Amino acid sequence: MIRIGILNKGSIFNWGYNFGYWYFVKYFTKELNEKGYNIKFYQKIDKEFLKSDLLIVNSRIYTDTKLNLLKRRLNIKLNYNFIDPLKRLYKQNPNIVWLDLGDSAGTTQFEVLPFVKKYVKKQFYKNKSLYKNNFFRNRFYADYYQKNYNLENASKQKFTPLSDEFLEKLVLGWNIGVGNYFDILRYNKFFKLKCIIKAINCSNYKDLFEFTLPYHKVEKKENDVFFKFNLRNNENKISIHYQRKKVNEILTQHYGINNSRRVSHRDFLLSLKNSKISVGAFGWGEVCYREFEAIKMGAAVLFPNMNNIETWPNIYKDKITYLSYDYDMNNLLDKIKELLDDNELRNNLIRNSQKVCKSVYDNEGLDFLINFFKKITN
Repeated sequence: MIRIGILNKGSIFNWGYNFGYWYFVKYFTKELNEKGYNIKFYQKIDKEFLKSDLLIVNSRIYTDTKLNLLKRRLNIKLNYNFIDPLKRLYKQNPNIVWLDLGDSAGTTQFEVLPFVKKYVKKQFYKNKSLYKNNFFRNRFYADYYQKNYNLENASKQKFTPLSDEFLEKLVLGWNIGVGNYFDILRYNKFFKLKCIIKAINCSNYKDLFEFTLPYHKVEKKENDVFFKFNLRNNENKISIHYQRKKVNEILTQHYGINNSRRVSHRDFLLSLKNSKISVGAFGWGEVCYREFEAIKMGAAVLFPNMNNIETWPNIYKDKITYLSYDYDMNNLLDKIKELLDDNELRNNLIRNSQKVCKSVYDNEGLDFLINFFKKITN
């Protein structure tokens, strides 16, 4: 039996802590145990955690400290220090797997590679040679917009290129699409709290799956296009958010939709459910929650081209699970028209994308998880 300790701080009364990124592992606890993996979660580094055969360390332990969260709110520059605490941990147990939960495929922490056995990330560039390039704002798409539109002054950023000697340490993990939303359309907040309390000392997380948001298929929809996202108008990293602002500008002009009014999450989901198309754009990273919400609600996804990204679950297969538009957005309106005019294409995208997401919690998802643990314990 291989003992795997996962360091993952957070409030146990938070829905995301119980049903977000790690619910995928908790759901298959019994099956993983039968395969020889004894997995336990820890809130802090203690003696028991250090005795694990393998330590999985969540990068947000060091990035999302109270001080750093305050600095973000005050727009103060952050300087993350992974190496010193990682070196101390390495001396106590060198069998470390680093889980990089950075938002973008380009926001890496390769400086930790000499001190870890494996480096796991939610999404990578397919072409690993791109990790030798110092992209503007550490993102391929931000670099594209900066070079083409000269949006910002020169920006100094921390960058560690990927050395060929560490290439085999890279392991693809899973993205935020494995997380489950509370079914706010069927249950009230009392049930949500009840579900969280059950999860704290739960022996079988499958019992709580019924409280998560199911998949919808709506034949008749009143709205053609749905788009709604934070435009981050007060954010100075213009190149990162240029795409969503431009998409908002184009769609507001042509469809007259008010994107500024805040709505409840319940109303947000109902609007998605009643729309034929959900138009998305990159945020801090390439993979965003909204696309998975759209798939749950039965809307076809239109999203920027993702052919340079590898991730899982992969809902980004052009003309199969989603329809892409170009970075320059010149074909955005044409792509919307294509989707609206082609009911068969739209329905195929919905059906195929829902099939991909549903597979996370069946044998295909379990196989992915078993292969993942084989790779990091090899």
